[in-house]
Amino acid sequence: MKKKIAKLLLVSLLGIFTLPSFAQNKFHVAIDYHYLFGLSEKGSYNISRKDSKMYGNSLHLTALYNFTSQITGGLGLGADRYESPGYNTFPIYASLQYSFLRHLPNIYTYSNIGYAFINKNDTYSGLTWDLGCGYKKMIRSHFGYNLNIGYNLKQFEKVVDNDNNTRHSLSFGFGVIF
Repeated sequence: MKKKIAKLLLVSLLGIFTLPSFAQNKFHVAIDYHYLFGLSEKGSYNISRKDSKMYGNSLHLTALYNFTSQITGGLGLGADRYESPGYNTFPIYASLQYSFLRHLPNIYTYSNIGYAFINKNDTYSGLTWDLGCGYKKMIRSHFGYNLNIGYNLKQFEKVVDNDNNTRHSLSFGFGVIF
């Protein structure tokens, strides 16, 4: 069942890339890198920043649609690596961006919520959630960049070891919009 959902979401994302050119002004694709500055991890064991220099790296691909001039939403795929202790996750998530200042449309708040379904070997499943604010600048109609800062919450569920933890991190990101 989980594989069917993942395949369906992947096919949906790929379908967005093949849309006719007349619809291109509302659709965008973003590729983002995030550095995750680990604050704490709680669960089967508790660690803080003092105990371990927790960090992570995240690469996300998101297909976005501009519903209005202020609201943008879409679906994404990610590859996240957390260190000290080490975890790999591959989340599928929904993304929502809201430009709350009409006179400054480049500034926005965002939230991503999703789940990593793969739970094999060194890969953990679990809920993922991001919340923050960002700045995007479109240089051309289909090329721009974005910068953002936020909060990242990640749950790690490992069935084999019964090792379920939740990590809290600050996220610093930048990316390219097509």
